[in-house]
Amino acid sequence: MRALILGATGGLGQALARALKGQGELLLGGRRPEALRDLAQEVGGRPLPGDLSDELEAKALLEEAGPVDLLFHAVGMAGRAPVREAGRDLLEGMLSAHFLTAAHVLKHARFNQGGRAVFFGAYPAYVRVPGFGAYAAAKAALEAYLEVARKELRKEGVRLVLVRLPAVATPLWAPLGGPPRGALAPEEAARKVLEAALGEAEEVAL
Repeated sequence: MRALILGATGGLGQALARALKGQGELLLGGRRPEALRDLAQEVGGRPLPGDLSDELEAKALLEEAGPVDLLFHAVGMAGRAPVREAGRDLLEGMLSAHFLTAAHVLKHARFNQGGRAVFFGAYPAYVRVPGFGAYAAAKAALEAYLEVARKELRKEGVRLVLVRLPAVATPLWAPLGGPPRGALAPEEAARKVLEAALGEAEEVAL
């Protein structure tokens, strides 16, 4: 199995990489080259540094990766601001991290027959709350785009899986003062995600 983890140096990405260690060829994409090399050495993977928000970099990374059997888009960011205070940087950053990177992946990734790509949505009840308008909008855009892409890529033999996770205790939450109470440990989240990725459902709520 050839697996590609994008956002591999994040908390969930690292947990997925460790869970897939020794299960085939492992490709690791991320924006931090040094951290990526360290993780690749630990899990026996191949580092592919690049910024997925830049289409040229995304295309180059995915071309270097080549056809894969399993892809994880574990890319994202967190932030909070009331709608009357949310600046353009926050709005564009959220859309870039959650939606634009995914759009570039869907455009340029190559898959072996029967390949699967996993993306991460959000429980609407959890994120459509005061202060999280930008985050909620970016996740909603991602989910709508995936719904259309799924219909287009199914004829190519590619399965797109949307996983809705509860909060995961990763550094993503650092700007907000830490993860919410009861957040899943990254290792537990990775185990659940792998089960969902290899299952038959196209949308999974964990």
